[in-house]
Amino acid sequence: MLSYFSRQTAVPEIGQAGLKSLQSAKVAVVGTGGVGSAAAYFLASQGIGFLKLIDQDVVEESNLHRLLGVDQQDLHLPKAEALSRKLSSRHPWTKTEAITDTLRKENITDLLSKADLIFDGTDNFRARYILNRFARENHIPYLFTSAIANQGHLSLFNPPATPCLECMIPNTESASVESCETVGVTATMVGLIGTLAASEATKRVLELPTAILGQLLTVDLAGPDFLFTKIATREECPVCNRSPSETIHHDSAIMLCGDNVANVLPEQNSIIDLQSLNTKIPKESAVASSESVFVYTKQDHRVSVFKTGRLLIGNVRTEEAARQVASEVWKEIL
Repeated sequence: MLSYFSRQTAVPEIGQAGLKSLQSAKVAVVGTGGVGSAAAYFLASQGIGFLKLIDQDVVEESNLHRLLGVDQQDLHLPKAEALSRKLSSRHPWTKTEAITDTLRKENITDLLSKADLIFDGTDNFRARYILNRFARENHIPYLFTSAIANQGHLSLFNPPATPCLECMIPNTESASVESCETVGVTATMVGLIGTLAASEATKRVLELPTAILGQLLTVDLAGPDFLFTKIATREECPVCNRSPSETIHHDSAIMLCGDNVANVLPEQNSIIDLQSLNTKIPKESAVASSESVFVYTKQDHRVSVFKTGRLLIGNVRTEEAARQVASEVWKEIL
């Protein structure tokens, strides 16, 4: 291991003691898409000892151009699991755990309570607000990222020393007129933000100073331009005042970023024997299967079925349409 990291430990700010600290660190990467996969790759390269990789999605064709550690063989399989396999083979001193699930208020404590730092690579504000509130309540540093088109954002929140995410972006709806599907995103943008995030997470573990603590870094590759904006604490922020009266509404069906895909949660938790679907679904409809997901086509839709009964449904334009398809799918498989 010392030979493997010899060039990194030669950096005065890191050294052998710093490598030991990095090996002891536990980082949760929530969202392993373009930014998240890049961040996880370089966090492992830096020597972070444990990475919990959390993502609800599977690999689609449109993901391949910007996901590190994923290739054609991983199509239709869970993103977190594909990335975990790559990191395990590439970085032997980083232990990874892949979680293929939707982050919710009901499971966030089990997923993140032992993390030293939370990296946010999600693409919707329902998830971001849940992460922000959990991080504030449990005094865990929260590293916020976003990337769209040629612009990216990065900030580190650690209340009460800093404002929180809802001080900067209050009361934002999950759905946005701008998404990676409508305005696009470049591989260089997600790679750059992921790399910067990995560097900032490493600095946090090593207790090194940073300019993004309580400030928003905006990167615009059209310039390129790098702009820092100071974030002010809002006096009326319910999270910082520790009196969040507003509940975060979590719909059973949520449209994801890109490809007209919806994530649909079952009304009741159940355990599905995915192997049994080989006898229930026509062979010509099956697309891919693993221990954690079964993917098949149903009319014009590509459906991914997970053990808990959660579904990803493709080629739907509204959450209501997704619920209708989901109802038909559950009748087929249960």
